[in-house]
Formats: sequence, structure tokens, C-alpha cells
Amino acid sequence: MIEAAGMTICSGTTSRNTKRWRFGIGTRLGAAFVAIVGLAVGASLVGWFSYRELSGELSRIVEVQMPQLAFATRLSKAGADIGSVTAALTGAETRAEYDETRQVYAERLSALQALLEDSEQMESVQALLPLASAINENLALIDIAAGKRFTLAEAMRADLDELRWVQADLIEEADPLVDDIRFNVEAEIRNGRSTGALGEQQRSEALLTLVSQANLATGLLARLASSSTAEEVQEANAFLGDSADELAARLTMLEGWPDSLTVRQLARRILQQSDAATGTPNRKRFEMREAARLGHLAKENGKLVAELGQRIEAEVVAIEASAEEAARRAAAAIDLGRKLLAGIAVLAVVLALVIGIFYVHRSLLSRINQLAHAATAISEGNAAAAIPAGGDDELADLARALVLFRQTRDELVQSAKLAALGQMAAGIGHELNQPLAAIRAHIHSGSTHIARGKSEQALHNFEKIRALTARMASQISHIRRFARRPDSKLHPVDLAIVVREALSLLEHRFEDEGVTLQLDIPREAPAVMAEPVRLEQVVVNLVANALDAVAERREKVVTIAAARGKDGVTVHITDSGPGIDAAPPEAVFDPFFTTKPAGAGLGLGLSISYNIIKDFGGSIAVLKTGPAGTTFVISLKGAE
Repeated sequence: MIEAAGMTICSGTTSRNTKRWRFGIGTRLGAAFVAIVGLAVGASLVGWFSYRELSGELSRIVEVQMPQLAFATRLSKAGADIGSVTAALTGAETRAEYDETRQVYAERLSALQALLEDSEQMESVQALLPLASAINENLALIDIAAGKRFTLAEAMRADLDELRWVQADLIEEADPLVDDIRFNVEAEIRNGRSTGALGEQQRSEALLTLVSQANLATGLLARLASSSTAEEVQEANAFLGDSADELAARLTMLEGWPDSLTVRQLARRILQQSDAATGTPNRKRFEMREAARLGHLAKENGKLVAELGQRIEAEVVAIEASAEEAARRAAAAIDLGRKLLAGIAVLAVVLALVIGIFYVHRSLLSRINQLAHAATAISEGNAAAAIPAGGDDELADLARALVLFRQTRDELVQSAKLAALGQMAAGIGHELNQPLAAIRAHIHSGSTHIARGKSEQALHNFEKIRALTARMASQISHIRRFARRPDSKLHPVDLAIVVREALSLLEHRFEDEGVTLQLDIPREAPAVMAEPVRLEQVVVNLVANALDAVAERREKVVTIAAARGKDGVTVHITDSGPGIDAAPPEAVFDPFFTTKPAGAGLGLGLSISYNIIKDFGGSIAVLKTGPAGTTFVISLKGAE
């Protein structure tokens, strides 16, 4: 059979030299391959055109849309950065905090202006530059207002720090004066001058009230400096005015007391800071005015930043819309290519399913499975296995070859048995010649006894002749049973009987070749699941090989031993031969493997024996081999 370019040319059964063309498996699969390849090429072309269109859109996105999107992202971030700093700028409490926030604000505003100036190709973005400049101008006004505010706040903090020292000095100066007044009051009372004691008492009250009002005024000035709303400032000024009036009244009462000069000077300093026209209240009024102006500027700045954010958002939305339109075109190209590829894929799947189900599965695989089952059955010795026929392709050729193989296998197995019988022919002749010679002698002796009238002795000779003929018939029946085709069904078999019948076929070789047989098979050995004829064939093959192995040895011993195993019975057949020259030893079970000289064997005995034991559900293996001999072990399932 020859295959070329998908066409199969085979030899016909009627004329082996006539070649003819046929639409075989190779041609059919080749046509299917061409069809699928055509679909693949079509899919590739569709993909190429789709990807070319997609590549153009992606190039436009990369060259135009991606830079614009990146610019939009930076622009949006710059606007958000400015917006996030605006509140912190106007809410700064100290000059250092303001300067730090102002630097960040200026840097971000500069970054925004630089970004806008770089976008020369986008006129709509260029329109944002005036708005950024307005924000920058507003920032300059915020700097002026914030500077004035922080200057006033710093002056008030300096005044408060001074007043606290003045307050401390006032208390320190007032304590000894209070002690002097207390001493003078006691002295006037001891001298009985109540009018003088009363005057000293009034001076003490004025001094203590002055100190308390000075402390109150200092606290109110601190509260006024820290006020943040107009209501708080108004309330603090009201309380401060009352306290200043009381402080001035107490100063007037102490004017004629020389010892209170220092106290009066310290109190006047506190009174000066409490003055609404020149002191801390006046500075707080200017600070609040600058804070209000700063709030107005911050509000204007917030409006400008909000407007900038809205216009930036509008630019970002426009850029995103342009990018989305480019992405939509790219998606449309992808969608078209996807649909075309999906259609080709569906067509390819349908074609593959049609080929796979209706041809490969129903025709090829089904027939291959039938041929595999038939081959398995044939290998297991089932000669009646059905082999699918029909068709005009390679599988039909394989089916015809399998039929021929089955016939050849059966003939080889039978030939192996007949070959074994042929090797035993000399022994069989010996077994038959001895009884025939004895029969002739007994017939001659019986005839003589009849002639002499010794009928009883003649009957005794006839009885011996009958026994000898029965022995010959049993021997011939055994040989015929061994030569016939075996039964395929397994049933319980007495192992001891099978071994004895196998040895009866080879008994003459043990006698003629001087081989010692050591038999160790218990009479009550358990039955095994087998077929007696095929099991006897295995024993004959192994024992015959053992006899061949010891033929040239000085010590000729063949041992057959059987023992109960875990799941059945094991049989060991050992010889004292030189061992098996094979690597590995398991190669002896391969068909046509033999170590005997050419013409001395077919090399099928052990292969057939291996398959027979496998059919029984057992195993056969070379247990050991070497210069001291070889041992084969057979494991058979028990019948229990």
C-alpha cells in the first residue's frame, strides 16, 4: 500500500500488480485540512484589515489624543493645586505660616502659567492666561493686606508682652505698700487717732482696687487682641472702657501719696494701652479692617480660582470628548473585526464538528475502536472475535490484515503445539512400541497355550493384552486432547493432575537423557482457575525448555514445586542449566526470541505461555537466572 499527495493506491485482492486510485482517509483528511486552512487564511486577512484600521486610529490617539489627555490631566491638577492652597493662604495665623503657604501658592500659579504658555497649539487654553494674570494681581493685593494685618498683630502681641511685665512689676511694687498701710493703720489705732486710721484704710482700698483693675484691663487687652469677630471686639472694648475708667479714678485718689509713684507710673502705662484712640483697641480696629479687606480679596481670589477651575474643566471635558470619539472609532473597528472573526470561527467550529462527528468519530474512531477490541480479543485468545469489514480505505485494509493475522496467530499457536508433539514423537513411539512388542509376545505365548490346551493360561495372556491396549488408547487419547484447540472458558483445574499429564508427554526424555526430576506438588493442592489443555501446554513448554537447558550439563536436575500463595498458587520450575543469555531476562517472552540454534525452535513457546497465563489472570516471570540455573515462577488465581 502506497500513499502520495493524499491519494491512496493499494493492491487489489484479485490482482496484486494492478494499482488503482481511491478517495482514502489521507485524501479526505487532506481536503478537510485544506478547508480549515482556508478559513484560517480568511481569518488572518480579516484580522489584518481590522488591525490596519485599528492601527490608524491608535496612531491618531497616540500622536494627538494622548498628548492632549496628558495636558488636560496636568492642567486639571494645576487648577486643583491652586484651589487647595487658596483657603490655607487666607487662613494663615502667623507671618511664617503665610509666607510658607504663599511660596507654595506662587510656585503652583507659576506652574499653571508656564503650562498655559506651552499650549500654543490650543487657542482655547491660551484664553486662560488673562485669568491666571488676574489671580496673580489679586495675590499681590492679598500680600499687602496680609502684611499690614500681621504687622498690627505682631505690634499687639509685643504690647501684650510688655503689659504682662508691667502687670508683674505692679503687683511686686504694690505688695510692700499694702504692708506699710497695714502697719500705719495699726499704729494710728494704737495712738487713738481713728481719723488717720480711716485715711490709711481708704488709701489701701484704692491701691488694691487699682491693682485688680490693672489685672482686669491686662486680661481684657489680651482677649481683645485674640478676638476674631466684630461682636467679640465690641464686647471686649465695652468691658475694657469700664475697667479703664475705674483705673483712672483710683490713680487720682493716689496722686498725693509719694510712695505710690512707681505704682502710678505702671498703672498709667496699662491705662495708655487701654486708650481707644491710641492703644491696643485702636490697633485691633485697624487689624480687623485689614482682615476684612483680606477676606474680600480672598473671596475675589476664590471666584477667580473657581472660574479658572470651571474653564479648565470645560477644556478637559472637550479633550476627553475628542479622545472618546477616537476610542469609539477604534472600538468600532475592533467590533467589526471581532464579528467577522467570530463568524469565521463559528464556521470553522461547525466544519470541525461535521468532520469530527460525522467522519472522524462515526467512521474512523468507531471502526478503529472495533478493530482495537477485535485485536485485544484476538490477543486474549478469542478466535471468534468479530472483525468489522466493509469500506475501501486504509482501515478496511487493516481489517483484512487483522483477519489474516488471526488466522496466522492461530496457526502459529497450533504449530507450536504440533512442534512440541513432533519433538515428543520419539518418546511417543517408544511408549507405543513397548506395549506392541509385549502384545506380540503374549499373542505367541497364548497361541502356544491354546495349542497345548492350557486355556486358563491363554486367558491370562489375553487379559494382559487387553491392559496393554487400554494403556495405548489412554496415551493416544491424551496426545489427541493436547493437540486439539482449547476451550476459551476458565474453570477450576487440579494442578497436580495437569502437571502429571504434562510430564507423561516428556517422561521418555527424562529416561533417555538421564535427567533427575524433583517433584514437590502436594496432593491436596488447591484448584486454580484455568483451562486444562492450555495450562498443560504451558507446563510442557517450560519443562521442555528446562530439559533443553540441562542437556549439556554434567548435573541434570529439573525441579517442579508448587505452594499455596496469598491469593492462589505459585509454581516454580527450576533447571540446573547455564542460565539465560538475554538482557533483560524478560526478553525471553518476546515473540520469536530464542537462544537455541537455528532450526531448533520458533521462539514462540514462552510468548504463547506468557499470553496464556495472562488470559488466566495470573503472571509468569523469570525469578532468577545465572550459571547455577534458571527459575521460572507462575502465579495462578485460586478457585476458592
